[in-house]
Amino acid sequence: MNRRAFTLLCLFIGLIGPAFSQMITEPQEFGAILVADQADSRIRLLTPENDPQTLWAFPPESEKGDQFKPTDAKRVVFEGVTHILAAYHGRVRLIRFHDRKVIKDFPSLPSCHSAELLPDGNLVTVNSHAGKLRLHVSAEQYTDHELLFAHGVSWDRAHNQLWALGDALYLYRYENGRLALQDQFPLPLAKSGHDLFPLHEGEALFVSNTPALFRFSIETKEFETISTILGIKSASQAQDGSIWVTEPKQIPGAEDWQTDSVAQIQGDRIQKRLIRSGSRYYKARWWQKVVFSYEESR
Repeated sequence: MNRRAFTLLCLFIGLIGPAFSQMITEPQEFGAILVADQADSRIRLLTPENDPQTLWAFPPESEKGDQFKPTDAKRVVFEGVTHILAAYHGRVRLIRFHDRKVIKDFPSLPSCHSAELLPDGNLVTVNSHAGKLRLHVSAEQYTDHELLFAHGVSWDRAHNQLWALGDALYLYRYENGRLALQDQFPLPLAKSGHDLFPLHEGEALFVSNTPALFRFSIETKEFETISTILGIKSASQAQDGSIWVTEPKQIPGAEDWQTDSVAQIQGDRIQKRLIRSGSRYYKARWWQKVVFSYEESR
């Protein structure tokens, strides 16, 4: 290599070196838990233990907490790259994981409980107080669909369809940038639902409402009761098949939907809690590849 080429190479390394030093390595699957922490309005990726370490946060811990209160956070894959899809009261963001770059940042309705990424990059939010499922194309362009008590949403990649949870479990077809209602399924025990998220094993969805947590089979379209623990706000499945939830605790000064722990359940019993003192989780999920919804990079 001649001197000029060597000098150019050094300049190039000098320019990209700081950028590479800011890049974050994705943790091992099931090696962390992703939470929407309302204590300081931050999305956090935590080690799965009591008094956990923060592996990643948005905004970073060195910065002021967000002006919007987070409700849900999901690990999603867009164009082969890992992102965080974060729902807030009044906002939805697609955040590239390795450098925290905000790729999409759209206003949502104030009661936004969850969001989903569609294969073409469009976003969907569900908003309970307004009773709307909103399809976002851009910050200014969106389409609203009526969905009473709208709380959960999940993309079904294998069947090219969207599941949404409100006063029933609804099924939408998505074609040419438009959603069309296909079917609906009454909920057991209550007339409104809360959380909707794929199980790690098989083609099925967690569905929670105030009285219970259910497994909904995509094949049979039937609900199976998993637990009758009251008020489960989120559920996900660990690698060993165990089920972990957020469910409200009576914490002085906290809202009645918040908790400071992620709990492993078996039937109607709490088996274990992972506590982060001072946190106020709304939803929390194991860091995992959700092949039910997204095409993972090879």
